[in-house]
Amino acid sequence: MPVEPRLLKLLVFGSGAAALAMETLWMRRLSLVGGSTGLATTATLSVYMGALGLGAWLGPRWLRGTVRTYGALESATAAWVLLGTPLVMFVAPSLPGPPIARVAILATLLLALPGVMHGATLPLLARACTDRAQVTALYAWNTAGAVAGTICWTFFILPATTVRVAEWTAALLALIIGVTARSTPDPQSEVSWSARTGPWSWQPMVIAFASGFIALAVEVSGARVTALLVGGSVYAFALVLAVFLSGIAAGSHFARNRTGSPVAPLVLLALTVLAFCSAWRVLPHGMALVWSIGGESLWLPGAALLLLCSLGPVAAASGATFAACLQQANGEAGHATGIVLASNTVGSVLGAGLAGLVGLPQLGVWGTAVSASVLASIVGFTLAPNHRWRLAAGGALLGVGLVPAWDPALYAVGAGLRVSEFADRSPEAIERFAHQGWDLLEYTDGVTTTVAVGRSTTTGNIWLSLNGKVDASTGRDMATQELSGILPVQVARNHHAAPEAVVIGLASGVTASRALATGATAVTVLEIEPAVVRASEAFSDANLDLLNDSRARVEVVDARAWLASQNRNYPIIISEPSNPWLTGVSNLFTREYWQLTRTRLADDGVFCQWIQLYALPPAAFQGLVRTFLSVYPNAWLFESIPGADALLIAAPSLPEGLALEPTLGPDGLIRLASMGPLVTDNHPWVEFSAPFWLHRTTGETNRALIQAAQRR
Repeated sequence: MPVEPRLLKLLVFGSGAAALAMETLWMRRLSLVGGSTGLATTATLSVYMGALGLGAWLGPRWLRGTVRTYGALESATAAWVLLGTPLVMFVAPSLPGPPIARVAILATLLLALPGVMHGATLPLLARACTDRAQVTALYAWNTAGAVAGTICWTFFILPATTVRVAEWTAALLALIIGVTARSTPDPQSEVSWSARTGPWSWQPMVIAFASGFIALAVEVSGARVTALLVGGSVYAFALVLAVFLSGIAAGSHFARNRTGSPVAPLVLLALTVLAFCSAWRVLPHGMALVWSIGGESLWLPGAALLLLCSLGPVAAASGATFAACLQQANGEAGHATGIVLASNTVGSVLGAGLAGLVGLPQLGVWGTAVSASVLASIVGFTLAPNHRWRLAAGGALLGVGLVPAWDPALYAVGAGLRVSEFADRSPEAIERFAHQGWDLLEYTDGVTTTVAVGRSTTTGNIWLSLNGKVDASTGRDMATQELSGILPVQVARNHHAAPEAVVIGLASGVTASRALATGATAVTVLEIEPAVVRASEAFSDANLDLLNDSRARVEVVDARAWLASQNRNYPIIISEPSNPWLTGVSNLFTREYWQLTRTRLADDGVFCQWIQLYALPPAAFQGLVRTFLSVYPNAWLFESIPGADALLIAAPSLPEGLALEPTLGPDGLIRLASMGPLVTDNHPWVEFSAPFWLHRTTGETNRALIQAAQRR
């Protein structure tokens, strides 16, 4: 007798939630050990989707049984959550190589086995279904569960608990699903259905491959655009993932009974990608409208709504294409499902990998997405079953010429991210802000982040933005950039006659140049994004032509991995990454990171840490200081820009005649850090809380805390 369909839907919904929770958490682990959210995202999508495809192909060939076998695979995946993560965290510190290679190896180690097991599940369950529409329905329910897992773990479980607890809960859910499935009897006989008779057709496989390739290339592009729109927080990628999965679930559900050619939804996919690219021109205006209507409370929900309207149709067309391919495939239930799923996921692997590592750096975010639409149109035109769909595919191909060109200026200045600063949020005001009063000198969609350099036409101020957020400039930021290099060297020369320095984060290069100018004999700069190195050339006057200084060496590496691989100590380490609310960068504001820097600090060495005061909850500011003191108890706080930036400098003592006198000493810092839990790799709570404070003016509040600690 067949298995109750409602039970199968419930099982695949739960396993989908657990699988996406695991994928999200594993992506965090890769970001932690690889130092880049962009690389971690690309590696996770590529390796995990590739393993899914391999599992879908091999599962029905190597494994017998249906529901009970599915339960065994789910239980094994739950066990891997508990074993795989510690294994990767053990291997990562001793793994050499550039960031891309390291993340790829670690992603394969962490994701390949569970991906293969997850990939085999749907083909196995297909054997318990009575027709292909039921299999497609299971696919839709599994994807809907993935949406629930993304939202639940990212927005609720992770912020409320710890990374390890979140992993345990995902493993527990997978175990419950596995045990339930293991206790469910298999059907008395497997159903061997086929929607078509005759020789096996290769067209469903090709179209499924193309659909997966295009969908994931567009998802990678959409994730970058979202980071430019609302910042690179943990919630930005979660929104993209939830919207995309929702669209796939809806598209596959509504197309589950469709028996026509899969070319039709593929052509629709090409058209929806063009519509999504067209929407990029107005998304910042949409964010301004959202803020005008609901302010801060509607900011993230409004972004989700904008993505649902623009990116959602792309995902829905992708889901419908998968459903149509499944209907067209010949063969036994498990094999037919496996071959379509494997083709789709292999395409997804190549789409994610090529888009993230080649497309974005070479074609840009707009060129990558538009190229995906062109590919869909060409495949649709080539495989169209009649003149009507060939004409539609040709129309989609010609439609590329109607898509508004990518406007880098609109995103380089972070127009969508800075809507709270505008008194006038009209479309005209947004356009003036984005296009008047400055020139764009450099714009690159890098592997890990989008890098832009602009120059004011009135003041001559040159600024550097990463994903739309200004991280360096020759204007007001100069005080912090210069003091970050000057003060540590002045302090270190009290104990080291010829100190060498390590600077984490290149940005404009001013900090490293000032360290050399103050007396450092050599500087090693660690920068993970190659595009930042190129962009720093625009600051050659301000950074004293750092890149051509023989005493300076720039390493394009992950800072934590580089520090862990060193076998020598340095008199000076200066850490000035971007903000701690950014996923990936947040890894450079935890106790484990500061403990790592201390192991690479020479006796009587000096460590300098930049810390922001703006857009940071007071509890987060105090928590970061408290965490810093747990590793470096003998430290001083310098206000490089009062109410905006501060420097924490740990050293044996301070000499006389510093360029800036400290505001707080060790005792004052203890008073300042009286509240706020420790920030650790396992409990990175600042990363989850700070994004909700991006539009709040906390600089003066945090400065008041400093002044109160000074008075006491």
